[in-house]
Parts: sequence; structure tokens; C-alpha cells
Amino acid sequence: MRILVACPDCQRQYDASSYPMGSRFWCHCGAVLKVEQPPAHEAAVVRCSGCGAPRCDGPTCEHCGSSFAKYEQDLRSICPHCTSRVSDAARFCHSCGQALAADGSAGELSDYICPACGGDQHMHSRQLGADLSLHECSACAGLWLGRQTFEHVIRRAEEMITELPSLQPESAGGAGASISKGVTLEAAVRYRPCPECRALMNRSQYGKYSRVIIDTCKEHGVWLDEGELTQILEWVRDGGLERARASRHEERMAQLRGTQVDSQVRAIERERDSMGLVDSLFMIKMW
Repeated sequence: MRILVACPDCQRQYDASSYPMGSRFWCHCGAVLKVEQPPAHEAAVVRCSGCGAPRCDGPTCEHCGSSFAKYEQDLRSICPHCTSRVSDAARFCHSCGQALAADGSAGELSDYICPACGGDQHMHSRQLGADLSLHECSACAGLWLGRQTFEHVIRRAEEMITELPSLQPESAGGAGASISKGVTLEAAVRYRPCPECRALMNRSQYGKYSRVIIDTCKEHGVWLDEGELTQILEWVRDGGLERARASRHEERMAQLRGTQVDSQVRAIERERDSMGLVDSLFMIKMW
């Protein structure tokens, strides 16, 4: 049976047939969708499954010419709006008229094991474009992004900044900052294996000021728990990453100024010591 899941926020539809009931996956808009067992039922055919127009008498639709019999033989899909059984080939639900246009499969099961769940909890692979993809866990809704994918997502978020962010270091966190992984101390110190090389990943705060702790494999990618990608993107769009860069620049300049001052102080001390030695030699000579 083909299970179509519709996002309540952006109305995108996904074919979630490969996901077990109760599992979760991410919509492209950032919402987390849950695959639930639909109360499927047979419904009266009151609309054309080809164009969605009200059904008329006769074997074909008077609006688009589609055969009604064509869409009434293989009722193996579930309408995400009214949960009626509809044809796999239907473009509209024959009961409520909802357009059936899945953006594609919600994901295919991969060989990668979820770093958070472990065991035999495999992640699903999702395509974001021709060369970009991510893996998500249907149990914990965590995300694994390769380095290229993560960098691409961050760049896209930076492009959405509409106002010049404040470059004050003290406001580097910004309005989008939020505390992450702060549920328990045990969760805060757990090191997770990289899904690709199985080496334990490093834990660090993204961007230094985002207050989101991420797990990173420097060779392969980044693991994000549920909600963390949204928090990071909100922080970046709020200008947090730009403020963090400015703050790091100020810190480096302060260190450089401190180094220059130290050099000047040491030069003065050397000059003073040298003058002291000259004075001592002069006094010895006079004596």
C-alpha cells in the first residue's frame, strides 16, 4: 500500500511507503512529519481522478476525457487528506478532490546505522538535489549531513540574511541562539560514532556562539539531533555566523595587539638593561 504523507505547513506530499508506522522524517520546509496508520476506507467516487472535477454520468469524464474505470481498479494508495483508498495512477482523490502530487519518496533505507540509536536502526537516504543528500533516522529524527551538504545548507542560510547584522562581539549569539543537548548530563557527554568510518566524533559548539552542540567527523560530516538543524539555520539567518566571524576577528586583533605590546615592552626592557650596563661601566671607569 502506498502511504502519502502531507506536510501541514507547506503542503508538500511524500511517498512514505518504505517507512514503518510511527517513524518520522523531515520535510524540506523543516517540519518533522510522522508516518501514522491511516484509517483507510472505501469512498464513493464523486470526482474524476484525472482532473478532480465532479463526476458526471457516463464512463468518461466530460472535462478531461479520462476513463473512470482506469482509476477504480488498483486502489492501493491512501489520500493524505481524507484517507480514502485511491488509485496509484490518480492525480486527484476521487472522494475529496485533493491533488495527489508526491514530491518523491520520503527516503530509501540505507546501510548507515544511526549514531544516536545504534543497534540495527538504519537511516533513510534523502536526495536534496543532483549532488546533495542526507540521511535521517526514522526513530529519533536525527540527521547525518556530509561535509559538502552541510556547507551548502549553511551557505543557503547565509544568503537569506536580509539585514546587515550587528557586528558587536557581545551579541554574537543573536536571537536565534538556543540551548541544545541540555537534557541530561549523560546526554551531554556521549560521544557518537561516525556512520561512515565508525570513529568517535568530536563534540563542539557550532560557530562558538550558537549554543548548539554538534557531533563532527572531520573527514565525513556532521550529526545533528532533532531540531538542531533548525536552530542552527535560524541562528545563521539572524546573522549569528557573521557576528561570530567578527568576534573571532576582534579576538585575533586583540591578541596581535597584545603580542605587539609585549614585544615593545621587551624591547624597552632590553634597552633599559643595556643603558644600565653602560652606566655601570661608566661608573667603574670613573672610579
